[in-house]
Formats: sequence, C-alpha cells, structure tokens
Amino acid sequence: MPYRPSAFRKQDHGDFSRRVRQIDPTAQCGGPNHRNRTQPKVVTAALLGFGAAYMTAAIATNRAVIEATLRQQGLAADTQQMILSILTAALAATLVMLTIQVIRTALTAGVGRKNGRAYVMGAALAFAMFYTPDAIYILGYDLLDGHSQGFLAKAGDLVGDVFPGLDIDQIRFTSSRG
Repeated sequence: MPYRPSAFRKQDHGDFSRRVRQIDPTAQCGGPNHRNRTQPKVVTAALLGFGAAYMTAAIATNRAVIEATLRQQGLAADTQQMILSILTAALAATLVMLTIQVIRTALTAGVGRKNGRAYVMGAALAFAMFYTPDAIYILGYDLLDGHSQGFLAKAGDLVGDVFPGLDIDQIRFTSSRG
C-alpha cells in the first residue's frame, strides 16, 4: 500500500514501518545478512515435552525400583540419598518447566504460544501413553486384522535376528507399568 498522508488521522508506527519497508526492504529485518531466529520449533518442543513428561512419570512411579537398584549397586547411604535428591530435583524442575510452558501458552502470542502449546501437547501425550491401562493396549492389538498382527510378529522376529543377545520373550507390547 503506498504511503498516503491523510488529514483525517495521525500517522502511527505502522505507517512509518510501511514507508521504511517501501524504501529499503532489508532495513527492517536487520540488514541483508540478517537471519530471522524467531521461527517456531513445534516438533522440537513437542518432543522435549514428551520426553520430559515421560521421564517424570517413569521416575515418579518407580521410586521403590530405583531404591532397590541403588541398594544392589552397593553404594553408600549418603550416595544413595544424593542420587535420590538429584532425581527429586529433576522432577521438580520438569514440573516447573511444564507450568512455565502452560503459562506461556496462555499469556504470550506468536512463536512463544506455538512452542508452548507444542510442549504441553507433547507432555499430555506422554502422560496419556504412560497412564493408559494395559487392557486398552491389548484391545487395540486384538482389533488389528491377521495381516497386521503377523506384521508385528515378523517385526519382533527381525529385531531378534538383528540383536541376537536380546531376549524377545521378555519384551511385550504393554505400558511402562507392566
């Protein structure tokens, strides 16, 4: 839109920006070699949210297993306490980060909102996958036709062939709690 001064309204910053862009398009973006670093990283944010939430759920629900593993390693009691404290601090930091992303989603606009939304959606998917009952996974597997079930069985056999030391019978399509 060309710059047309009008007697009916006062010129604002938008008018000034349009005029500068008309004269020198590269001036507004920081010069000819300037790179716009404010692109949304939705996939990265979603994967980070998923990983952080899944790790949090796994650590929070398996404290007894973690303590038993630490005792089996023969570590001193102080070292075991320090490791558990570090894990607790990591859980707290992850929950604080999730809270910050929820606030970021609600209160910001643009790239911050998109990245925050992706982080929260990844975390929600991780919590949903982690806390889904085993019966749902079994029902989903049973709903597959014979070809799909055969495909999954062949994929399991292929994994057994690629990793010969891996005991395939110990691997099941279940949730992380089971």
